[in-house]
Amino acid sequence: MAALIGAGIGLLWLEFAGDSFQSAQLLTLEERTNVPLGSFLLALSSLELEVQNFLLLDQFETAPLLTYPILTQVMGIGVWLLLLLFIVLITLLKRQAFLIGAGVLILLLSVSGVNSLNIGGIGTNIPLGICLLFLLAPAAIIRLFFNYLSLSFRMTLILGLGIAGLAVLIYLAQAPSPTYLLSENLFLMALVMGSGFILYIGHSFVSAAYLFLAKLNRGIGIKIGWHFAIVSTLYLVLAALVFLEATGDWHKWPLPSFQLLLFLIAVVGFFDIHFRIKYYPQAFNEPWIGKAFYLGGFAICLLVLFKAELSGNTPMIDFTHHVFAYSQLGFSVLFCLYIWVNFSAIMNSGNAIEKIMYKPPFFPYFHMRLGGTIAVLILMVYAAGIIAIQFGTSSTHLSADYYYTTKRPVEASVLYENAFDRYRSNDHALYAVSNIYLEQNQPTLALKTLERSFEQNPQVKDILLLSKMLEKRSRANEAVFYLEEGLKYYQGNPFLANNLALVYHRMNLPKEALNTLDKMEGFEEVSLLNATGIKIAHGLPLEEENLSAPGLKNEINLLAAKNAGGKTVPLEINSFENDLTNDLIGRSLIRNFLTNTEKGYFNSMLSADLDSMLNQEELSLSVEQSLKESGLILKYKSGDIKGLLEHLNGMAFRFSQDAGFYHAFAGWVLSEQGDFEKAAIEWKQASLKGYSKFTSDHLPFLYFGELKEESAFISASQKVDFPNWMRFDKSGQLLENDTVKLYQTLARLPGMLGKELLPTLRSLESDRNKEILAGEIIKRKSHWLEENTLEELLPIANNSGQFTVEGSSLEEYLQKVKVGGTLASDNSEITVLNPYLTPMVLAQMEQIEEAEKRYELLQGACQFNKDPVLWVTLVKYCRIIGLDQYASANLRLMAEWIGQEDLTELQLKFL
Repeated sequence: MAALIGAGIGLLWLEFAGDSFQSAQLLTLEERTNVPLGSFLLALSSLELEVQNFLLLDQFETAPLLTYPILTQVMGIGVWLLLLLFIVLITLLKRQAFLIGAGVLILLLSVSGVNSLNIGGIGTNIPLGICLLFLLAPAAIIRLFFNYLSLSFRMTLILGLGIAGLAVLIYLAQAPSPTYLLSENLFLMALVMGSGFILYIGHSFVSAAYLFLAKLNRGIGIKIGWHFAIVSTLYLVLAALVFLEATGDWHKWPLPSFQLLLFLIAVVGFFDIHFRIKYYPQAFNEPWIGKAFYLGGFAICLLVLFKAELSGNTPMIDFTHHVFAYSQLGFSVLFCLYIWVNFSAIMNSGNAIEKIMYKPPFFPYFHMRLGGTIAVLILMVYAAGIIAIQFGTSSTHLSADYYYTTKRPVEASVLYENAFDRYRSNDHALYAVSNIYLEQNQPTLALKTLERSFEQNPQVKDILLLSKMLEKRSRANEAVFYLEEGLKYYQGNPFLANNLALVYHRMNLPKEALNTLDKMEGFEEVSLLNATGIKIAHGLPLEEENLSAPGLKNEINLLAAKNAGGKTVPLEINSFENDLTNDLIGRSLIRNFLTNTEKGYFNSMLSADLDSMLNQEELSLSVEQSLKESGLILKYKSGDIKGLLEHLNGMAFRFSQDAGFYHAFAGWVLSEQGDFEKAAIEWKQASLKGYSKFTSDHLPFLYFGELKEESAFISASQKVDFPNWMRFDKSGQLLENDTVKLYQTLARLPGMLGKELLPTLRSLESDRNKEILAGEIIKRKSHWLEENTLEELLPIANNSGQFTVEGSSLEEYLQKVKVGGTLASDNSEITVLNPYLTPMVLAQMEQIEEAEKRYELLQGACQFNKDPVLWVTLVKYCRIIGLDQYASANLRLMAEWIGQEDLTELQLKFL
């Protein structure tokens, strides 16, 4: 009963889910799209930096060549145990029936493949002799000499000896993996047993229908003749169509699967045998024996079908299909004739027909079975005896599975190809061969095998694998051809249609891709996700169904669209905090979300999640790079300029293939912070490493960053003109104007002294330029100026309307950097986030009490910022904590950009 239930559930699962389970599996792929991280306006230069966001697309990939050695061995042992139970039941039969049963047992053992265990030599009959000794001999002795023994004793003895015989076979076997080999071969025996059961229930539906109508008629007196005629005629038509479908002559509309029909008919047939056993003499004394035989045969039949479906043994499935079709049509026709000939006169009488149904006086039941057998043979001849080939190929397929599972791919590939050559309607053989070739690193042979499969027996999984290999070899047009032709065989197939749409998308044919997705049947969520991703990738407008589609992957894509400037629904981090896992979806979610956040955003939990993901073992280089790039974006959004610049240098070294981008990222950040000197160096390195997205607005940072020749080289090599306000004379000298003067001042601003600020500002002629410089002075040099001077500069800077600092207005910024302003709640954790905001750094320093921590803060800022006050304050704390040598070294460095008199004045004032 356990085997019956387990096999039935497994078969039904494969019936309804097996297509997607065996043909393809869903795989989420990433595509990267460039979106702006941000832009800034410094004077007349507006620079934008693009980073990558992820678009997620679902693609169907062929399932790997699966084997189930453990499950196969469990099912093989189950078949062996069912055989032992049948032997127990055989000992309970009457003498003549027992002799017939013993002969059938010998026949079954001869096709069981036990001799392949090679006990005592290759192909000897010793294993068969062991089986007869442990199985048939005990049964014969019990039945002939000890027939009085109880059922429990018989079962204990036969099951014990049968299991012992199995152990002896496995122990003495010379073949590799004997348990698995025997389990595979036992299914050939099980196929014979299951076929016998299918033949036995050949007329079960018609006979059960007649019994049901007869019992319904008892006491009512309705004419059941018409009812039986209609029911039997409809079923005979269905049986005829199933037969035509099996022979390949019916394609007009799909029929119920024969597996489902077999299951239903077997269930109905159980009630038929109940009455047959109840009212007619049998070859056994107890009714339960016959029912046990029936249920055991049913279980064997379901096990065979489950095994065949699971391993893709198409010949075994087709053999069972043909036997089912022959038996149902042949025996049902003869049984209908049997009923009408014998019972037409009393059919509507309401008598208990079930008591006499199998003992009529004119046309005996035995002759009906004989006629049904002849009809089955006629149908077999009509089908050209194909079941003989199917049976032999089933055995070959079982052997091929054994060789493949036991790591002998050469033998397996030969057997699979032989199975296909003998029986072309084989859905699994060439797919298995192509996978073996791929495992052996022979892709050309695999490709040829798949092309052969498409020409002779096109299968969905073969086409999927073939198109993938062709696209990988840059033969996308051929991949499109095979997928389109495949859709002619399998119209609306979701696997083929979805993958064809993605190939169109990668060929830059979005309209064809979207049209193909519209025709895709099933998998609506996959279709909608891919349609949304394709529209975003090609800049097509999104519709309401795209914006409201469910699923986290779709929300990730909508974030990318929003980051690229599209209109989408908002998404909050709180809605997916529990989904931040280190897989493609989790990494994509983090990247797209961080790109979408405003400047000033920081999430400590998210930062900790990124660190945790990076610390995982066996992290691939691409995953590590992706996570670290997300960390860079988080640092930029949170304003951690110091940490960002430090990590960018490491990224350029670690991932040299993308060093150009990381140098450009650093140049962009340094340009925004007004450090022309370091920005010019980074832009130069970006150019040398292949960065090619330079514009006219990049060139001033190179030129005024003291890399004039490099700016001219980039201008010429990348065909980028200098801005209109930069004009050169015939000798190559830059012509002076007010904007040039502004840029020269901005380039010198980090290292300028306080006394130079206001005169330089007043020397500018353009009000616009004065507004720009006033804003930069307030942001970076307000610590040099008195409060009344700042009050004069604020209106000028505010007129430009472009200045904010960390999301705050200039007025709010000045309040924060005042001495005593509140910058942090925990003084011990104050760190330099933006070293270029000198007023902020000095204000942060004032909140720290320990001299050593003040020194650390200043040292970190001075690695980037050349402001004289910042450096002279660092010198001061070097001396306070006893680092006089470092103090002297820092003074020597200051002398490189500050005159001696000014340096002396600074020391007198601050030291």
